[in-house]
Order: sequence, then structure tokens, then C-alpha cells
Amino acid sequence: MKRPSKKQIFSCFLAASLGLGVLSGCGGGSGSQASGQAEASGENVVTFSMSEDVYTWDPMGQPVVPFYSIQLLIYDMLVRTDHQGNYEPGLATEWSVSEDGLDWTFKLREGVKFHNGEDFNAECVKATLERGAFDNTLNMNFLWTDIEEVEVVDDYTAVVHCKAPIGDMLNQLTYMPMLPAKALAEQGDDLFKTNPGTGPWKFVSWDPGNEAVFERNDDYWDWGENKSNVDKIIYKPISEDTTRVSSMRTGEFDLISNIPPDQVDVLSGTEGVVVDSQPGTTITWMSLQCGEGQPFADQNVRLALTHAIDRQLIVDSILGSGSPAYWPVMEGVTGYDAQKESQYNQYDPELAKQLLADSSYNGEEIYFMAIDGKVPRTKEVLQAVMSMMTEVGFNVKLEIMEGATFVSKRSAGDYDIAFSNVFYNNGSPWRHMITHWLSDSCNTQLENPEITNLLNQARQTIDIQKQGELLKEAFTKMMEDGGRMCYFINLDTINAYSDRLSGVKCYNDTIVDLSRVMKN
Repeated sequence: MKRPSKKQIFSCFLAASLGLGVLSGCGGGSGSQASGQAEASGENVVTFSMSEDVYTWDPMGQPVVPFYSIQLLIYDMLVRTDHQGNYEPGLATEWSVSEDGLDWTFKLREGVKFHNGEDFNAECVKATLERGAFDNTLNMNFLWTDIEEVEVVDDYTAVVHCKAPIGDMLNQLTYMPMLPAKALAEQGDDLFKTNPGTGPWKFVSWDPGNEAVFERNDDYWDWGENKSNVDKIIYKPISEDTTRVSSMRTGEFDLISNIPPDQVDVLSGTEGVVVDSQPGTTITWMSLQCGEGQPFADQNVRLALTHAIDRQLIVDSILGSGSPAYWPVMEGVTGYDAQKESQYNQYDPELAKQLLADSSYNGEEIYFMAIDGKVPRTKEVLQAVMSMMTEVGFNVKLEIMEGATFVSKRSAGDYDIAFSNVFYNNGSPWRHMITHWLSDSCNTQLENPEITNLLNQARQTIDIQKQGELLKEAFTKMMEDGGRMCYFINLDTINAYSDRLSGVKCYNDTIVDLSRVMKN
């Protein structure tokens, strides 16, 4: 009798698990009231969709991936990037750093105004960066705590004085929008109801879960000869992959992201649609609740989980693209090591069973939570993971929920496994390392002083080569320990847009730049 193949066995597990119920959040419908009204009035409108809504408009809140694309519409940063680790002037025309790495001097662009009419100057740099550094109620405060003060030398010169060197300073500045100092002082958090930036598009309105609307800023300082002919841009969050794809095919959307690989051929064969697919720098991972008495407090349980997952099979059988993640970063990101990557987290269900048998785990229910849209075909992927975990002896309950509930539960540590993703922009791992390792923002309650020490050394190292060697040491210890995170799959970046559009920039770190979009 012929034995069933590995893929057939996997299919049986998947089919059985898909019969289980999950809770799913979904964005608003594909129709757009603002879009319909604008087109009826003869305005030129671009409508785009990603898988998540914006939960906060405060850049120092906890912005989701779409926010990094949206902020390129309404804001400018001191420094711009090509998303490959190279930097160029933005609101800063030039910069320098002292030999000890503690003082950064920025010469600022003159003649720039915010949407509310306020002038951009060094006071705005001071207000923006000191708010980030000193207000510990802000979710992203920990990114900037090494700033001691920002000195205003004159209207167009600012010096950032640091307590310790910030090796990732330029990268961090590429996603730190400059805010109007006077309005911020007068309005506080109410400023983020109107979001006045200096960018090429003005914030108009936000209907949570449905759409956000932006209009062209005709007075933008940097249009040059590339002023957009588009009157309005509308963002619509749609978590369901099939809804985004079908709306793209019918022409309701001009651009969509987070496209399932199995829909690439369908979209490529749709008249008037351009598909952009490239290996990405987004990694999916699972944070593990390791508090006292919890299953993942035991190192053997953490290691059992990572060896229980057949990442390659999920890539091949469900996603159809991407690559297994056996290391905290992928090729092209500082700290990557191909040789060491191959030594860890390989699929070995028998080892996983033995590790569980040698652990303190006694069949307790593992609460596994996620947001829909963090990976294409989220339900199928996570049900497959649950089946693989069940096969080696875990008892798993999976729940897929809307974003705000997920963030609240994760911050409170009310989970065993929390599934998420992060993108590495500019070849830098620091957004993730600072957010989730140097700061335990997922409330995993697992500390490893050796890892923390190595990461702190690397963070204060401006020399990229030396920084990379320290990161490799830290990553090795993460893999040996099981760590706070179980790394899962590196995702390809797949976007589709109308061939009526030009000036669209799709980067492999998931950011889409529509700031100079044209539509014929």
C-alpha cells in the first residue's frame, strides 16, 4: 500500500482544522462615499487599500504598517531614504555627527510652511524630538530616550545632544514626521485630529474602519516639475484579501497591497493592472508570554514550538511565496548570517515532542491570538501552525480578532502566543529590536541580560560593520534561548496598481509612496 505523502497528511490536518471557528475582523466595504462624490464632481481621485486601519494618527502612538505609507503624504521628515540604507536631505539640507557620536547638527530648509500656515524651523525640530524623548506616556517613547536635549542654535540650525550614541539615528529620523511647534504647544494631542504637516497632501477626514481622505497641497515646497494631477487620495482599509483583489479587478481601487501570491496570476491577467512583486523585508513572528507559571516560561517549551513548525511546507503549500525565517533578520538587513541561520529552528517534530516531554508542560491550553491580514491567507496559515503544534502535543486555542483588541490584550500580557509582523526599513533591524527586545512592548516578561547588553552595545555603535557583528552575537543567543519571539516566515512584498497611475514607488519594506502619484 502506498503511504500518503507529507503534503497529503498536511492537507488532512489543514482540512480538519479549518472546520474550527475563528473570529475575524474586516474593514469597511469597498464602496467609497468620498470617492463617489469626488468623481461625480469631476475630480481626479486615487483610491488605495491595505489590510489594516490606522488606529492612531499620532506618529508617536503605535502606528501600523499603512501609516508609514500615509505619513509620506501629509508629512516631511528631516531625512529621506531610498529604503536601501541610503539617506538624502529632506527638511534637513545637511547634517554632521561629532566624533564621539553624541551630538548631531542639522541645517534646516528655509521657506517651508505647515498646512496650518506655521513656519517650519528649529523650534519644530526641538518640539517634535523632545516630545518623543521626554513624554513617557507615548507608546514609541523608548525609541528616543537617549536624546538629552535639542538645542536651537538659530532658526535653521538644530543640534541633537544625546546621552549615548544612537547608531540608528538617520534611519529613525526617516519615519519621524516634523510637527508644528506652536500648534503642538497650544493643542496637544488634539493636533492629531487635523494632522497639519508640511507634505504634498493635506489631511481632510477620517471615518474609522472605512476611509481616510487627503487633498493635494498646491503650495507644497517640493513639487518642482512633478506636481501631481490628482485632486484627492482616499485610503480604505480592507482586511479580506479576496475583497481587495476583486475591488482591484473591477476598478474600484487604483492600488492594493498585501496580495496573496495565489492571486498574482489573476491580477496579472487583468487588463489595466500592473503587479509589482519582490522579496520583502517583512518578517512574521510570534511573541511568547513567558511570565512565571506560564507554559513558555520553560525554555524547552519555547524550543519545542519553533521545531514543531514546518515553515517551508507552509510557504510551498499555502502562501506560494516568501521564505522560511530561521533567523531574526533576512539577507540585506544588518546582522544577517546565512551560515548561522541554517543551524537554528529547523523543522523536527520528533525533537519537538521530546522537548515537550522533558518540559514542565502538562497539556495546558495555549491561547494563540492574531489579527487578520498580518500574512496573506491568515486563517489558513495559522490553522496550519495550530495543526502542527497539536501534532507534537500542544493543546491550542486560536482566535483571530480586530486590531485594537489584539493590541490591548498583548500589552496586558493576556495571551500565550501573539502573532504579528514587522518590516525592516533601510536594511535596519532597529525598529523591531528596540520595540520588542530592548523594550518588552509585547509584555512577554522574559529577560536575558546577555542579549540586552549586546543589543545596547550594537545600538550605540555607529560603525555598521561593527554593529552587525554585535547583532549576530545577540541573535545567536536569542536562537539558543528560544527567546521572546518565534520567527516564522519572511514575506514577499506584492502590490498591484492601475496602469493609469505613474509616479508610484513600491518598496520591498512594504511602504508605498504615492506622494508624487499621477493618474491619466
